Amino acid sequence: MKRRDPYIELIGKVLTVVEALRDGDEALSLQDLTGRTGLVKSSIHRILHSLKRHGYVEQQGPGGPYRLGLRFLTLARGFASGMQLIRVARPYLRELRDRFDETTYLAVPQGDRCVFADVQETHRDLRLIGPLGAEVHCHATAAGKAMAAFLPPAARAGLLEDLPLVRLTKKTLTRRAQVEHEWAQVRRRGLALNDEETIVGAVFLAAPIFDANRSVSGSITVGIPKARFSNGLRKIVAGHLVDACRRLSEMLQSLGYESPRWNPLTSVRQTHLPARMLEARGPSCQRRGDGFFGFGVDPAPLKAQPKVNPVLH
Repeated sequence: MKRRDPYIELIGKVLTVVEALRDGDEALSLQDLTGRTGLVKSSIHRILHSLKRHGYVEQQGPGGPYRLGLRFLTLARGFASGMQLIRVARPYLRELRDRFDETTYLAVPQGDRCVFADVQETHRDLRLIGPLGAEVHCHATAAGKAMAAFLPPAARAGLLEDLPLVRLTKKTLTRRAQVEHEWAQVRRRGLALNDEETIVGAVFLAAPIFDANRSVSGSITVGIPKARFSNGLRKIVAGHLVDACRRLSEMLQSLGYESPRWNPLTSVRQTHLPARMLEARGPSCQRRGDGFFGFGVDPAPLKAQPKVNPVLH
């Protein structure tokens, strides 16, 4: 059977019109766009009308020429802002990775959700890893707790009210009072802990990052396999992690960096990407369909691992 081409012709036409407006030295009339794109005038008119309704195209009066709207500038600023934070934060992620030889992660707000925007992996055979773009559970992941705890009170209360408290392991907090208390502890300590709340055999520590407005703009996480974790190591990692996030926040403030606005009240409808989270190279690695999990030569802990999409730090 011949495979159908998934290409959507209408989207191609929309992009053709947008690119024509981008390349124009000034606003373009409907006739100008017809000549530049080769598309039918009625089709261009419908595209322009739809883009105008959403703020992506502006028209200079009834029957007047068209130009790109400010919404495109907002998109570009959001992309550039996210890329700037990744570039500035990456040396701090690498510093922590190299100091402890464990994987580090950067989580940032993106629209109405929070995602992992950068990962710096250790080269150990047994290591925690994860995919870029994976979303964050604010009640269970260290990264999510670190950001949610420092939201303004009204936003934090709204997030807590609507947050789906999904049970991911036996240690996941599933009562709102528990989550509220945990966020308060995070604010007091300046540090979030995920001790097997999302992945059996994995511990994560995270601290918040703040922008020039002193608003939470992300978090940095250090992931440690449970087999290497101890209270002594936790104290050492915590001190360096909080210090690195403090220095990064000071750098962002000196640069005048303002993070994209995060509206957590609509971020609770999370979708999750399948991912590799805990990987061990060699014969002890066992394939589980939704990820790679390795615990040395004894795979027994894998039997207790719940089948969830492991995008959780």
